[in-house]
Amino acid sequence: MRPWGWAASPHKGKWQRSFGVLQAIQTFKKKVAEEPNDGANYLSILIDCFRSYNAEPTPSAYSFIIRYLFRRHMLSHLPPVLDHLEKAERFDVPERIFVSVIRSFGRENRLHDAVDIFRRIPNFRCTPSVISLNALLSVLCKSKEGLVLVGDVLLKTPEMNIRLEASTFRILIKALCRNGKLNSAIEILRMMSLHDCTPDAKLYSLVLCSLCIQAGSDQVVEFLEEMRNAGFLPNALEYNSVIDVLIREGKANDAYSFITLMRLEGKIPDITSYNSVLDGFILANDFQKADELFDEMLLIGLFPNSATYNTYINGLCKQDNLELSRQMITCMERAGCKPDIETFNTLLAGYAKAGGMAKAKELMNEAIDKGLQWNSHTYEILINGFISKGEKEEAQQLLMEMISKGFTLVSSTSNALT
Repeated sequence: MRPWGWAASPHKGKWQRSFGVLQAIQTFKKKVAEEPNDGANYLSILIDCFRSYNAEPTPSAYSFIIRYLFRRHMLSHLPPVLDHLEKAERFDVPERIFVSVIRSFGRENRLHDAVDIFRRIPNFRCTPSVISLNALLSVLCKSKEGLVLVGDVLLKTPEMNIRLEASTFRILIKALCRNGKLNSAIEILRMMSLHDCTPDAKLYSLVLCSLCIQAGSDQVVEFLEEMRNAGFLPNALEYNSVIDVLIREGKANDAYSFITLMRLEGKIPDITSYNSVLDGFILANDFQKADELFDEMLLIGLFPNSATYNTYINGLCKQDNLELSRQMITCMERAGCKPDIETFNTLLAGYAKAGGMAKAKELMNEAIDKGLQWNSHTYEILINGFISKGEKEEAQQLLMEMISKGFTLVSSTSNALT
């Protein structure tokens, strides 16, 4: 006897059919919850529940059972469900079901299964689109194993009449940048126009930032010019990243040229831009340009911060101008910029190098009076300074104090005390 007892009729109303489907789904969910995980034939349960209400299984019912099997990690029951959906049913399967299956396979790291179901989509009377393609690419691009499969998937898309969109290229370029394949990312960026897609500022920015982290300055500057020619001017943060790359390679003059370019484009270089170039000039021992740059900062109204003063003090110490370096600490305080322990460490290293250990210790006591705590770098500078002067007893006392505070001394300094 059928539940609710109505007779099968070809003239049954739409509301009755809808009600029957709803009842079948509710009964199906209840029976699934009651069945043990092992040995249950979920496909038979699905069919029997709908048959008892003189209804046909719907896409929603298949979607439910597929999600249920994935949640319970009972994927051995999935193939007969999919096969029946493909070969026995007659309705057009919504693409959203395949998007869900592809993502679920991805979470289970079953990448080949994800690719297989994507290729089978037309067999389910469904027209695949860029939505399912992007879902698959997002899954594959999360791992190096998946990236290997991407090329073959893309080769098959013309046969499936899927048109690549900007969103597809974005997925690919992000994955390539993340995996260090920057040349491939740039190549795909340039290919977008062949597919009637136009790269936007975010894509150029993504590639530029990745290059700044992983590539050399020549490739960075070349791509930056390509970006500008495409009509996308980098922002101040992106210019700062380019400047940092040039400074790492000792190209301070080239880095400064980008500060000039920023101003020509109407951007205002910030203190980070100037600090990087200032550090570059001092690393190159070009103290004249460092002084000129420091003066330029003040003239355009930029307020130096601790990093600026620390860098400038380091330059003065490299020139053995220790007294002026010490005066700069006073200048910092007058400008409302509080010196930190690294400010004192920089000057301390200058005194230690010059053999002025009495002034060095006096300086560090001054740091304590200002409420600063010595760090391991402070101790190492002092200990090495006393060792250089042959005052091992003083160095030994500092070492004991350093260890008592939980700091670890580098082995080379420790060996010099033995």
